[in-house]
Amino acid sequence: MASRTSDSKSIHPSLALLPIRLVTGWMFFSAFHRRVVLDAAKLVPGAPGYVGEKFNQFMPGSIFGVGDLIATLLDRPAALHAFLWTFTIIEALVGLALIVGLGTRLAAFGTLMLSVGILFGSGWLGPTCLDEWQIGALGIAGGATVMLGGAGPFSLDAWLARVRPSLFGRRWMRLFADASPKLSLVAASVLTVFSVVVTLVTNQVFYGGIWGTLHNDSVRPRVDVLDARTSAGGELAITLERPAGPETYGAFVVDLRVFDERGELVRHYDAAALSALGTTRIDNRWLLQVRSGPHGLVVPLGARATVTLPTGEGTPALPPGEYRIELEDVSGIRWAHVVDLHRLES
Repeated sequence: MASRTSDSKSIHPSLALLPIRLVTGWMFFSAFHRRVVLDAAKLVPGAPGYVGEKFNQFMPGSIFGVGDLIATLLDRPAALHAFLWTFTIIEALVGLALIVGLGTRLAAFGTLMLSVGILFGSGWLGPTCLDEWQIGALGIAGGATVMLGGAGPFSLDAWLARVRPSLFGRRWMRLFADASPKLSLVAASVLTVFSVVVTLVTNQVFYGGIWGTLHNDSVRPRVDVLDARTSAGGELAITLERPAGPETYGAFVVDLRVFDERGELVRHYDAAALSALGTTRIDNRWLLQVRSGPHGLVVPLGARATVTLPTGEGTPALPPGEYRIELEDVSGIRWAHVVDLHRLES
């Protein structure tokens, strides 16, 4: 019996990458679609849901210098706004290029680099699952895969190669837009090693996912005391920061105690005293705001503020020295920090 001739050779091998190309493209283009088409307020400073606030939340756990970059932008609101628009437009361009298959290898490289930035900046977030880390790691792998595989026959790159083959006489054009798989052992090895190493390193750094104790900094809130100063009038100024915990939950500080070196309680501010603090007594540095609420101080993730606490009339100022400051959350969690109290500069 004669065997039936297979026509599998006529099928372009990079068709296997079509789902990855389209889905990765939409992941990035959808960021533009959400912020510009569906909810334009996301790119309006001060509006509810402003994307800059998400960057503020990314900052505490960012690695490899990304947190410093975010802090620099947060200190310069106009530069932050320009950066967010630029980032959004780049996401739109590389995403759309992947979807239609135009300059596909270059676009895939763009998604790889954007994913690296996303992973290093926000890979630590995810209170119930390793959300941002998974998105960043898979974005890197998707970009690397499309860089190697090309756009395939269903793409503008393939159409251009058919109607204008002379364009692909240039080496840089073949490098950026060749629709065929790039079967280079060196390129495949470099991109594979890079993708795997970055995935494993960040999994360990963010979560202890390879050895040691598992941890997740976005599960339990934490409020740190960075600095404490006192004025000649006795007022106490404490700089607070919330570097950990879920982004959907604002720590609610309902009690604040100050102990001297002998362990004696020298200042105490309960929920009523903290909730009575006015806006003039809370100096916020960045977009996310520490504020007084009905049950104490509300401290969102990524917020940093100097809170000036009043002292009763006739109460002497605390002398400079080492003090222990204890904070208590409404859930019962307590944080204690030893600080060197010094005088405010006049």
